Amino acid sequence: MEMGLDKKEILRYLGYRSKQELTTEMDVQILQLMEEIKHVAVPRYTFLIFPCRSNETEKSIQVVGTDLILEGKAIYNHLKDANKVALLAATLGIEVERQIRKYELTDMSKALILDACCVEYIEKICDLAECEIEKEVINEHLVLNRRFSPGYGDLSIETQAKFLAVTDATKRVGINLSDSFLMIPRKSVTAIIGLFTDGKLARPRRKKIACGDCSMNKNCEYRR
Repeated sequence: MEMGLDKKEILRYLGYRSKQELTTEMDVQILQLMEEIKHVAVPRYTFLIFPCRSNETEKSIQVVGTDLILEGKAIYNHLKDANKVALLAATLGIEVERQIRKYELTDMSKALILDACCVEYIEKICDLAECEIEKEVINEHLVLNRRFSPGYGDLSIETQAKFLAVTDATKRVGINLSDSFLMIPRKSVTAIIGLFTDGKLARPRRKKIACGDCSMNKNCEYRR
């Protein structure tokens, strides 16, 4: 499946402003690395959907059927009106990191651009996963809100350990944790998405994704 990366987003990750002039050399290099990442990365994702229950007193969300409790005011406000929650884990694999490290030794400009391409690529993979989540709950008329990841706001990064255990992400897509709860491979994302019966409560709104144009409407080759 062809993965369309947005050069404007890559430039934004690189710190370019909209009116900032881009040299021909840099433009060519970005386009080359946008193609390279598609050949080097091994994108995979997995997700599971659970009922959830809010606890106003403790400002926490219980992922029903698991021992995962999401604690913190930010995640509580994000999910307090949700009926269900989707737990998503996605990665680009270890090879992209090896390629970035290789460029760090030989061409730092390429290393920085490839890193920005990775950010855009993993975001696109998460967008595709959202499309499939939306498809899976379409008969329940549930509306998704925006992704929220461990480490955002006051949701502890230590939540990663139980999150990966519940989703079985190590076995399914090869994501492990360091002693400091950072994901390996580094170009990986875990995210929590609320699913709401009342779409007006699904805030913050998720960004628009052209799900109908994606071949995921049949079967996504990146899912595990």
